[in-house]
Amino acid sequence: MVTAAPSVPFVLTARVETTPVESPGDAADDSAIWFNRVSPGESRVLATDKLRGLEVYDLHGRNVQSLPLGRLNNVDLRQDVPMRGGYMDLAVATHRDELGLAVFEIQDSGLVRFLGLARTGLEEIYGVCLYRYGEQLHVFSNGKDGRYMQHRLEVSDSGPEVTLLREFRLDSQPEGCVVDDPSGRLFMGEESVGVWVMAASPDAALDRELVIRAEAPLAADIEGLALHGSEFLLVSSQGNHRFAVLEATPPYRLRGIFRIDHDSAAGIGHVRDTDGVEVSAHDFGPGFRQGLVVVQDGDNAPRNQNFKYLAWAQIAEVLGLDDAIGQARRR
Repeated sequence: MVTAAPSVPFVLTARVETTPVESPGDAADDSAIWFNRVSPGESRVLATDKLRGLEVYDLHGRNVQSLPLGRLNNVDLRQDVPMRGGYMDLAVATHRDELGLAVFEIQDSGLVRFLGLARTGLEEIYGVCLYRYGEQLHVFSNGKDGRYMQHRLEVSDSGPEVTLLREFRLDSQPEGCVVDDPSGRLFMGEESVGVWVMAASPDAALDRELVIRAEAPLAADIEGLALHGSEFLLVSSQGNHRFAVLEATPPYRLRGIFRIDHDSAAGIGHVRDTDGVEVSAHDFGPGFRQGLVVVQDGDNAPRNQNFKYLAWAQIAEVLGLDDAIGQARRR
């Protein structure tokens, strides 16, 4: 577990902001990034308006598709998933009205299509993250009471179906989680406690380790978790508007913290009260060569909440992360 930490955050600014969500109040929540292999500049950001449904944005922040399906909270995706005799790009969001999982297909064009709903039995379903386990796609979902479920997801002609593999519980409310598929590490945020890590494999022991506490330089409420490749874990600390970057391998060293302030020249506001955060390490073209970071902005006044984009290169530069990436990839 992290025992020492930089105390002063670096200050960054966002490069792009999305069209505000349609719902007023606390509405924007979580995001997932779909990479267009053929045309990276045509990649998409899927994001939840937790009072309305799923919104889809391009890399310029423009809303290109809206799916008003109800109260969708968290969303995650995986690409090239073996399914139905071929390969599919799939996104899964928690549906708080239906107490289940809303499943979507992302087509080659970037168009998002709703495939159906799979119910889990979780009361007050909340957070979700996906895991590629060999040729299978697993879904971790959690409820506000701390309960976690791990399901195998399959898509048939009749729609999505889930099979329960195991369940376990944290002591208090979780939300954000993320899995590093190659290592099989599941990172879980317990909002008032910190970030835990445990084995994601369905036949593994349930032992877990506390990676970082929800205390200085962070604070309770720990929210979004995201991975840049297998090297770095990004954590949003809603309680003090900060983001932490940790190495995603033991001993999970804290590399630094930052906040996102107003860019008066670009006219892009600060980022505060962040909930969901997402990172992709793909090369998206000019502006996002080393990866794309998407953060929810809980204070976009006077407009409704929205999402802001940063380049991973901005974070890597101020925190000196390029050397760590090179060393990790040489090991």
